[in-house]
Amino acid sequence: MSYPSASQVWSSWPIDDVDALLGLEATEMDLVPPLQDTFGWALPNGELPAVDAMNLPLERQTCLTLSHDAESATPPSELKLPDLPDILQLIDLFFEKCYHYFPVIHKQTALDAIKSEGTDGIPLVLLYAIIAAAAAVHPNCRIRQSQRAWYEQAKSLVSKEIQQPHHVLQTLQAAIVVIYLGLALVDYSSSIIILGEAWRKTVAVGHSYGDGLRNLIVQTLGTQEKAKWIEKEEIKRISWMLFIMDRGMCYPIGLMHAIDDRRMKMEFPMSEDDFQSTEAPPSCSMDRFTYNLDTLITTMRDRSLRGSATQLQYIILGYALLGRISEALDHTDDGDEARRERLDTLCAQLAKIRLILPRSATELSMAKYDEFTGVVWLNIVLNACTALLHHRPLREGESLDDAETDIARHWPYCVAAARNTISILRDASRVSIDFVSNAHFPCLIFTTSRILLVEYFYPSKCDKSARDPKLREDLEVVALTYIRMREEWRGLGQKFGKGMYYYLHRGEEFARETKAAGARTLLGVCDTWITIPDDFDLTIPG
Repeated sequence: MSYPSASQVWSSWPIDDVDALLGLEATEMDLVPPLQDTFGWALPNGELPAVDAMNLPLERQTCLTLSHDAESATPPSELKLPDLPDILQLIDLFFEKCYHYFPVIHKQTALDAIKSEGTDGIPLVLLYAIIAAAAAVHPNCRIRQSQRAWYEQAKSLVSKEIQQPHHVLQTLQAAIVVIYLGLALVDYSSSIIILGEAWRKTVAVGHSYGDGLRNLIVQTLGTQEKAKWIEKEEIKRISWMLFIMDRGMCYPIGLMHAIDDRRMKMEFPMSEDDFQSTEAPPSCSMDRFTYNLDTLITTMRDRSLRGSATQLQYIILGYALLGRISEALDHTDDGDEARRERLDTLCAQLAKIRLILPRSATELSMAKYDEFTGVVWLNIVLNACTALLHHRPLREGESLDDAETDIARHWPYCVAAARNTISILRDASRVSIDFVSNAHFPCLIFTTSRILLVEYFYPSKCDKSARDPKLREDLEVVALTYIRMREEWRGLGQKFGKGMYYYLHRGEEFARETKAAGARTLLGVCDTWITIPDDFDLTIPG
């Protein structure tokens, strides 16, 4: 089999046969409610595309053009890359230790490119992102200390290159890695901004339908060649990782997600083995995402029964549900009954999802070793969904002592889900604690740990003065997880460790208020944690 040269692979982006990648057909667009959108892309000369310029206020047009000119005039200074042997070692570490958290790069293509052309084989924007991610797990202290500088360089290059028509695919891959590193290094604002820019460009590249818009995209984004199967799969995976990150970053702070899945009809990603192969997989019909959650669950059930569903597809399904729960909790215009009906429907759909999942997707003892990360991840996502769905608020006139309230019926499910999260962390720790490296986890774990804290300080049982020693052990697992996380991602472990310390010291009355107020009290910003000293002690009170 003949391969294109590395420069051909890494310097162009396909145009033909890409229309259906993300699944929007022109006839379907008429059925979708219109969305307000004022995003604009700058052309290489600093001007706005005509279709976008009409939608932007004058000050936005001026600001965007000036900022683009300023970037062109003063490009960021580039750091010196490490020696090639160190780069090759970092790339190996990247695929061994980091790749599972953002599986969007074809390994052999990247290795072939750098082995044939050295550091010129991979665009700097992607190379800096890869070595920044891998630096965290490198044994050399000097290289680990370079991570922040490499991350800042990658972030700067992504911000610059994402507006350019060069190596578009690799820039989007770099954006995925940079967004993830922003989570890990507690640079949330950068992650959210880059996610929005990357999603907009991904949609523009993947949804280039209509002759006028197609020609505009060719000029603006640099699309050139016919799509190869690897590139098609990579853009699908980029799209899905942006979807996952959007849901994962927005829900913890009560921010409505930016990616509207009413418009999405993407195919699901293929299996990892097929993706990493050097031969094109056999042609087969791939199921597409649909907004109808019941239909989506049925589709995934059928794939599961055929043995063609993958762990990543199950995780996507979990995040789709998480997004719907965020929407239900955010619907302030709904009355109590309407909101309760929405949540009850989602509870039934969550039960269906759990029932269609094979044991190999949810139990470590039944899973392949290389899928342990995905099994832990899926469990934590679904348990967070359970906690949010079943943490119902008291209604006017009700009391926490009443046995017939919504919260009395649903609260045990919250506690069970939270304890299930601890159980999966314990099981994983018997083999490895690599899960503490996953920057997608902390917010999800924190959601369920808040449930445990409420139950510990304000028990459901009659004797509320007696604290459950088993719950104390569960909370110690959470505390140890954040302590170990500080070794991998100091800022991230420190942040959520402080959050746990904060709620540990709020006491029984605060726990009672949290339980009575419902799931929305679990969501919000963490500005109250910043006053906690860095040398805090996560000891669980007896």
